[in-house]
Amino acid sequence: MKPHRPFKTAASYVQLAMLLLALAGGPARAAGGKEDGSIAGLTAKFVDVQGVRTRYYEMGEGEPLVLVHGEGWSGHSSANTWSKNIPRLAKHFHVFAADKLASGMTGNPLNDKDYNIQGEVEHLYEFIQTMKLGRVHLIGQSRGGGCAFFFAVAHPEMVRTLVIIDSLTAAPEGATTRQETLAHCPKEPDWVEWKCRLQAISFLPDVAFDEEFWEAGKYMASLAKSQETAAKIKAGAGEPLASQFNEWKKTVHERVKKEGILQMPVLLYWGRNDPSAVLARGLELFDIIAEKNARTRMIIANKAGHFHYREYPEEFNQNVVRFIEYWERQPAAGTAAP
Repeated sequence: MKPHRPFKTAASYVQLAMLLLALAGGPARAAGGKEDGSIAGLTAKFVDVQGVRTRYYEMGEGEPLVLVHGEGWSGHSSANTWSKNIPRLAKHFHVFAADKLASGMTGNPLNDKDYNIQGEVEHLYEFIQTMKLGRVHLIGQSRGGGCAFFFAVAHPEMVRTLVIIDSLTAAPEGATTRQETLAHCPKEPDWVEWKCRLQAISFLPDVAFDEEFWEAGKYMASLAKSQETAAKIKAGAGEPLASQFNEWKKTVHERVKKEGILQMPVLLYWGRNDPSAVLARGLELFDIIAEKNARTRMIIANKAGHFHYREYPEEFNQNVVRFIEYWERQPAAGTAAP
């Protein structure tokens, strides 16, 4: 008996797809109808990074500066978080801000084993190589700060300066008020829960985020790629390294503290009122890096949350530019600090 085939032609499948879209109210659209997910007048570009279609922003001239956004494995999280910083920083540097692996509109890993921080670090490395950037100024926030930190440990020769922003991922494990702060948010991993989380860990949420930001995140999370990401994570992709992360991080901290791997200028920039990456964890990370690196500095922003770089963008941009430009004028570091 022949198998039942109700749709025999390609046209039939197209008709079925159009019918389903019509029933669903049509395809999801980004804020302002921007199908590249871009906001704030920025224009996104795409590049193939070792088989992974990668979305990024690029602006400015001069030394390359790479921005690494936070969160992970979500269509919501993307390089859009740097929209208030890219234009100002681009007056001094050639700025690149890419969606991390399996985030925003960047594709998923080719292998399920890479759904972890090590996979993100490798994708960042391949992006920098693909774009032929050479040595870069590297800035990362939250989980992106962890990605930047671990990248600098693995490839110190590629990092001119390093800025880590409110990163519990990079910092030692310890007490945090994150769970209590997010207790009122919905538990389902959809865009409503995402919006609630970001607002909860901000100090000035209405300043940090606008409707265009939320709509673009909602749109990117609705894409088939993002739905696949969520399913992969739920099914346990990224193991065994994902479960071994905390132990692996401890060994990295020991190496940094004892061997002085990081000798580039390092700035830790923390929000005093961040309930997620609490200040105490940032101070512990400072001690680890500063043990062998005399060029380690820290800025603590008062009345500021997890997204202080968006709450006080002009102050943040100016401080980062001054930090980089100051250390670029100084002689190269010699031996590690005693």
